[in-house]
Amino acid sequence: MFFKTSNPSALAAWQKYQQDCQKVKDEAKRLEAVLNVACRSVFVSGISGFCFKGLRFTEDKYPFHRDLWRKPTASNGWSCTPRTSRIPKTLRVASDELNSLWREYSPVTYARTDALLFWLGIDFSAILFGPVKWFCVDDVIYLQCGVKPAKQKMTEILSDEFYAAEKRVRG
Repeated sequence: MFFKTSNPSALAAWQKYQQDCQKVKDEAKRLEAVLNVACRSVFVSGISGFCFKGLRFTEDKYPFHRDLWRKPTASNGWSCTPRTSRIPKTLRVASDELNSLWREYSPVTYARTDALLFWLGIDFSAILFGPVKWFCVDDVIYLQCGVKPAKQKMTEILSDEFYAAEKRVRG
């Protein structure tokens, strides 16, 4: 099902969510700069929010020592975070230094969607009924989900209108 809204409160919640997402990205860039190696940040995005997951190192070059980082696997989104256990004795000083940097510069902001979900009239249980997709274009929030939003907070639309708006977003 497809919906849209231009409710000012929903748009304000959308703007706040987007600002928080940008803050998470800025904090991650600061961490990348401090580590001073070729890497990029990995984020997790879902119906509950947007947050930092870890780093993905390019060219297999790691700051400090490779053994101080968790191995990238599919379960961790191919990202790395500092190891916290089973650290070789010879690397414990470097591990303490890495963990100190990580605690100081790792992104702590979590962009939550609580207010946005409220104003859209859905909650996180909407994912039980299929995928949820949302975006904003020209001060209108578009939503695709398997449940009907509560309390008439959104207007149901045809899929053609939704996909046309999505095409405008992608350029």
